[in-house]
Amino acid sequence: MELLTILYITLSILLVIIAYRFLLKRWSKNRVPTEAYCVLYSTETYEVTGEVEFYFQCPDTMSVSFYIWSNDKVVAELASKVFKQGGHILRYNTSQLENGGYTFGIVTEKQKTIKKFAIKN
Repeated sequence: MELLTILYITLSILLVIIAYRFLLKRWSKNRVPTEAYCVLYSTETYEVTGEVEFYFQCPDTMSVSFYIWSNDKVVAELASKVFKQGGHILRYNTSQLENGGYTFGIVTEKQKTIKKFAIKN
């Protein structure tokens, strides 16, 4: 009798695992594959002074434009070219801009990713 109970419990656990995997597969059909997009990292600190480094990673070779915006207006274009797969650092001297809040980001054919930062010179 104990053996039969153990078998029922084991079978129940296996059925729950199979149902869970089926549901995960079904629900993830329409998800956006994040593996095909660049990853943009925030600055080391929110407030930056002087020269700042922006870092992003590309999963494949792709055309990327890197901008700095102020109130949805482009104030600087740091790059607009094809980047190879891997990590990239772009440097920019913030003394060319006034103090205040800005956004920076990358724009590709498939995505637009934006982060916030503040300049305090």
